Amino acid sequence: MAVELEKERSPIFGIILFLLIPVVAGFILWYGIPGSKFNGVRPGIFFPLQTELPEDARFMDNRIKCDSKEALTAVQAALRKVQPDYPVEFVSVQLENFQSGYKFRVSYPTYYAQRTDFSAGWPAFRKGAIVGDADLEAQVKAKDDRLEKAIRDALEAYFKSKGAH
Repeated sequence: MAVELEKERSPIFGIILFLLIPVVAGFILWYGIPGSKFNGVRPGIFFPLQTELPEDARFMDNRIKCDSKEALTAVQAALRKVQPDYPVEFVSVQLENFQSGYKFRVSYPTYYAQRTDFSAGWPAFRKGAIVGDADLEAQVKAKDDRLEKAIRDALEAYFKSKGAH
């Protein structure tokens, strides 16, 4: 039985392969993976990040019957008016009846910023509404305020349609 030896490769092939691995890994870390929720570490504004409105209440007669599913439908319709491709399937509305009215909690996808800055101390990578960059934060706030206003207006219109003053 004879053993055949492979033809010897050029050392440049090994060097290129050795250098290509960290370049591809760096590219994926910076730009992310398209089609996934991993956006890499590059700065910018991205969507979606699940968030909640601060728990709030609508003071009204507690004998008025309101339904979370009807309120959810109203909120979803308002968000589609603001942004036609909005992922309304991830929105949730919970209403609780109290003596002084209804308490509501809304969870919805919104925009967020991310920024990598090694000169600002730790953590070097920041993600959310506040990242230490005034321009990014202002853009996120404007986009989120538009969504929040649509949600609050839709809930107010829903409560008024049920007879609240």
